[in-house]
Amino acid sequence: MENYLNILHFCFYKAHYKSHLFANKINPFRILAETSFIKNRLEKKGITNIEKEINKAFGDKKFGLSTTVAGGILWGAMAILFFSILMVFNVFVYATTPYIFACAVLSGGICYFFVFRNDKYIKYFDKYEKWTKAEKRKNTWLTLASLFAIFLLFYLGLKP
Repeated sequence: MENYLNILHFCFYKAHYKSHLFANKINPFRILAETSFIKNRLEKKGITNIEKEINKAFGDKKFGLSTTVAGGILWGAMAILFFSILMVFNVFVYATTPYIFACAVLSGGICYFFVFRNDKYIKYFDKYEKWTKAEKRKNTWLTLASLFAIFLLFYLGLKP
C-alpha cells in the first residue's frame, strides 16, 4: 500500500510539474520578464534567471509547489474514496459534517503515515525518477485508472 500511494503521489507531482512547464511556454507574462525594468529589479535582488527560479520553486521535492499540490490531490482523492465507499454502502443518507470530517481525517492519517512522515516520499521519488519509459507509462495509466475508479465509485454512490 505504501508503494502504491507513493506511486500515485509521484505521478501527481510529475503531472503538475509538467503542466507548469507547458504553461510556461504559452505564458504571455514571460514577455514582461524580458523588459529591462523587470530585469533590473530582479538583478538587484540577485535573480539572474527568473524562469530557473520559478521552475526551482515548482520542482523542489521537499518544499516545492508541485509536491504540495500532489499531496493535496492524494489526500483529497483518498477522502473522496472513503466518502464514496460510505455512500455506496448506504452508511448514511445525508452527507453530514462528522462523516466528511472522519473521511478527511482518515485519509490524512493514512497519507501521513505512508507518504509524508519523515519525508518518506523523497526516497520513493529518487527511486521513481529512474523508471524506464515502459514503467512510467504503466504507472501513469495505473494512476489514471485509480482516479477514474474513485470518481466512478463516487458517481455510483450518488445514484439512489
